[in-house]
Amino acid sequence: MRLLYVLLSVLNLSILSTPVMSNFYVCECGNPKFVGHYVAESASDGSPKYANEEGMSIFRHQGYWYMGDMEPWPPETHYRCIEGCGYNEPTPPLTGFQLKKNVGVASPPILQLEPCAENDEL
Repeated sequence: MRLLYVLLSVLNLSILSTPVMSNFYVCECGNPKFVGHYVAESASDGSPKYANEEGMSIFRHQGYWYMGDMEPWPPETHYRCIEGCGYNEPTPPLTGFQLKKNVGVASPPILQLEPCAENDEL
């Protein structure tokens, strides 16, 4: 019984120490509605759901990460990261999103942790 308690404590500690990012940036994407600053706002599938100023979301569903519009029902997925993206990861991958056939617009988004560089040229 003591061994079970120790194992559960270690497991719980490793789960709590998993870093979860609070925001991401998309600086380029075929669909401009997906460009912007994404901030964690609620939970989906046990991980944060992120949204930008345009109402587009990055969310996890059944262990995989998607990007789309959560307003309509069912949600409208434009990009998804399924192949080579890790299953049940606590945060979305920075690369690997693919177009959803007949919905997503090329080129797929790439997430980054730093804000987008601003164009200072006038």
